[in-house]
Amino acid sequence: MNCSRREFIDGLIKLGIGVPIVSGLSPALNALLEAGLPAAALAEAGQSIRKRNFPIDSFPEAQYYKKLPDGRVQCNLCPNLHIYKESEVSFCRTRQVYKGKLITLAYNNPCTINLDPIEKGPFNHIRPGTNVLALASGGCNLRCLYCQNWDISQSQPNKLNTFDLPKEESKKALEEKECKAIMWTYTEPTVYPEYIKEIAGYTTAQGVRNLICTAGFVNPEPLKDLCKTAEGFAVALKAFDEDAYIKIGQQSLKPVLKSLETIKAAGKWLEVVNLIVPTYNDDMGTIKEMCGWLKKNLGSETPLHFGRFVPEYKLKTLPPTPLKTIEQARQTALDEGLKFVYTFNVAPHEGNNTYCPKCGKPIIKRLAFKILENNIKNGTCGYCGEKIAGIWA
Repeated sequence: MNCSRREFIDGLIKLGIGVPIVSGLSPALNALLEAGLPAAALAEAGQSIRKRNFPIDSFPEAQYYKKLPDGRVQCNLCPNLHIYKESEVSFCRTRQVYKGKLITLAYNNPCTINLDPIEKGPFNHIRPGTNVLALASGGCNLRCLYCQNWDISQSQPNKLNTFDLPKEESKKALEEKECKAIMWTYTEPTVYPEYIKEIAGYTTAQGVRNLICTAGFVNPEPLKDLCKTAEGFAVALKAFDEDAYIKIGQQSLKPVLKSLETIKAAGKWLEVVNLIVPTYNDDMGTIKEMCGWLKKNLGSETPLHFGRFVPEYKLKTLPPTPLKTIEQARQTALDEGLKFVYTFNVAPHEGNNTYCPKCGKPIIKRLAFKILENNIKNGTCGYCGEKIAGIWA
């Protein structure tokens, strides 16, 4: 079937495929971006796309660290509490010791700027069908074996092709693309809180929502600070077993559970994502235990998304998650009393839809990230009037 380039791009957006955009580029460059080329592919074109060759002293001082008597510093951003010596780069690759101070290499240094559907977060209970400005910087404090963005998550921000996006430009990009939300995603946003807080503080004051997609491996103090300007969080809960968590991401489970409780206590909207990986975290007994914990500690109305693993990065020899496993996990969660349980990376599927917990009717019908029908009226079920948890206005 023949279609114009514009129709093709609109189709990608409706199906939930992000289209990279950058404020301030020439029409020719934005045409290339809109055609679906990755932002990094345009680095040689110049203008707002650049390679970081700034002197090391141009990066600002980081927060959440303390100086030690011997000239080293201890980073207090994540539970690792690593100690670094002069010139050493942090485990998450976003920080470096310079002249006895810890500096942030990710400040105003995003490597990805996309126009994404909000459901890609995944956020199924925040203004369905709207687009967000998706931002990411290089770096991550996990080492997930299946990371689909490993080329940027496992790189230093100042080693990537990046964009100059101060807070004023972020607002301009939002206005140009008629977005009312920023979504921090693709890598691990909590390892560059200084930049997020500046952008979020500026844009939130002007009516823009800031949403964070994170693995939640962060200490309570910086997370509470992020909660002051972010309105919603999608937290990837890699597993509900310590050994599996370490195998998948080389980090510990307990701090992530603490982060989930911290976000909930702060009154922020929260959705949980569990990517089911064959032989790693697909034990149904453990999944049942996880669902019980989520209901008890986060509430039965907290959405849970079960994601289907596809072979990627260091797990290319594993098969995709069987559909039967995803469906069994979803039914287990529903049986445990969770009201909103979804399938992720599986479409079309009934688990893409939102169902009223009272009358059982599908009130939001989806095809992957595309909204087919929305029967939520003023935050309530359009059929029986039951209040539906979420941010709908």
